[in-house]
Amino acid sequence: DLPIENNPGRSNPLHRRRERVFAISRGQSAHLELPMPQKRKRTLGPHAIIVLGFVVIILIGTLLLMLPLSSASGEITPFVDALFTSTTATGTVGLVVVDTGTHWSKFGQGVLIILMEVGGLGFMAGTILLFLVLGRQLSLRQRQIFQESLVLRTMGGMSGIAWRLVVFTLGVEAIGAFALYLQFNGDSAVAPADTWWYAVFHSVSAYTGSGLDLMGDFQSFQQQALRPLVLLTMVLMIIPGDLGFLVVLDVMRNWRLKHLAMESKLILWLNIILWPSAALGFLVLESSNPETLGGMPFLHRLSNSLFHAITVRNAGFSTIDFSHVGSLTLMFCSVFMFIGAASASMGGGIKVNSLGALLAASRAGLLGRPNAEAFGRTIPSDRVYVAVTLALLFFGWTIFSTPIIFALQILDPNTMNTLFDSQSALFNIGLSTGVPTNLNAAGKIFMSLLMLVGRLGPLTVALALLRRTRATKRTYPEGNLRVG
Repeated sequence: DLPIENNPGRSNPLHRRRERVFAISRGQSAHLELPMPQKRKRTLGPHAIIVLGFVVIILIGTLLLMLPLSSASGEITPFVDALFTSTTATGTVGLVVVDTGTHWSKFGQGVLIILMEVGGLGFMAGTILLFLVLGRQLSLRQRQIFQESLVLRTMGGMSGIAWRLVVFTLGVEAIGAFALYLQFNGDSAVAPADTWWYAVFHSVSAYTGSGLDLMGDFQSFQQQALRPLVLLTMVLMIIPGDLGFLVVLDVMRNWRLKHLAMESKLILWLNIILWPSAALGFLVLESSNPETLGGMPFLHRLSNSLFHAITVRNAGFSTIDFSHVGSLTLMFCSVFMFIGAASASMGGGIKVNSLGALLAASRAGLLGRPNAEAFGRTIPSDRVYVAVTLALLFFGWTIFSTPIIFALQILDPNTMNTLFDSQSALFNIGLSTGVPTNLNAAGKIFMSLLMLVGRLGPLTVALALLRRTRATKRTYPEGNLRVG
C-alpha cells in the first residue's frame, strides 16, 4: 500500500508539497517529497500593460475634459471631442477638433499639460518615480515594463535613468518657459496676464512634441512667422525631445563624436542630413506660393523653412496655413513625417534608427557584405527585420486608414489633404490641412484610434518582434527565391 497525503508539517508557504511513503522493510519507510503542481497565474504582458495604461490615461483625460469646468463656456464638451483632444495630448500628436486657446478654460488647459507630460515621459516613468519617493523597491516585472517603455536594452540603473529623465525634462521645460516668457512679454497676440501661462504651456508642448497651442483660431504660430527668435526658441525646445533623452545623455557624457555610442552617431548624422534637406526642399517648393512663404522676405522664408524642417518630423507647429500648401509640398513633407524622430523619443514615425538600419542593410547588399554595418559596428539582423516590419506596417496602416478617413468627412473631402492628415495622425506629427474639423463623430473616433496606434503600435510591435522565447539552432534547407 503506497498512500499519498499532504504533509502540513513539511509544507512550504511558497510551494505546496506532497509526500509519498515507500515501505522498505518491517518497521522502516522512506519519505519522498514531490512539489504539488501549481496553477500558473495569467498576467498581462509588458506590452499589454503599456497599451492598457495609455488607454486608461486617455479615458481619465476624456472624463476630465468633459467637465463644465474644463470649457471656457462652462458647458459640457461632447464625449467625441473630449476623447479626440485627450488622445491627441496623450499621444503627443497635436491634431485638434476644437480650438485649444478659446474652447478650453485654464483648468482644461492644465489637464492638457498633464496629459502631454504623461504622454511624453511615458506613464511608467511616473509610476517608478512614485515608487521611489514612497521608498518601495521596484519588482522585476516593473523594471521590465519600464525597460520596454523606453526601449532600453538592459534593466540596470532603472531608478537613476527615471530620475535623470524627469529632472532633465523639467529642467529643459523650465528654461524654455523662461525664454518664451521673454519672447511673449509685450507680444500683441498674448495678453499680459497670460504671459507666464502661455510660456509654460508652449514649453511643455514643444519639448514633448505635442504641437498644441493657445494662439487661437487654429492658427498655431502663424502670428509669430516674422519673429525668428520665437521660432528659434521653439526649435531648441523641440530638438532634445526629437533626439530622445538617451541620445542627449550620451552627448552630455561624451562631447567628442568618436566617443559616442554607435546609435547616437547614427541618429545625429542622419538628422544633420535630414534637417537641411527638409528645409531646402520646403523653401524651394513654397517660395513661389504667395499664400505661404511667397509673401515673406528671403531671411524669413529661410527661418520658416528651417522651423518646418524640424516640426514636420515631430512637433507639428506651423507658421503657415497648410490648407494652402501645394500638393507636391505635402507629398515632400509626408516622406519626413514617415521617418519621424528617434527611438525612445517624444516623436513618432518609423524612427530615424529604423531608417539607419534600412540604409545600412541596403549598403551591405550593394557591397555584397553579409551584415549591415555602421560606424565600425555590426547591426544585429533582428534590428533590420524589425525596421523592415515597421516600415511595412506603417505603409499598410496608411493604405488602410486613408480611405476610411476620406469616407468619414462631412463636406467635399480632398484626397491629398486626407492622405496628409491621416499620415500626420498615424505618425504623431500634428500638421493639418483642416481634415479633423471636417470629420463626423465616427471619423473623430477612428482618427483617435489612429493616433493611439501611431503612439503605441511601433513600440509594442518592435518589442514583440525582439522578444525571444528560447534559442534554436534549427535551420531549413535553402530555397531558391528570385528578387529584384
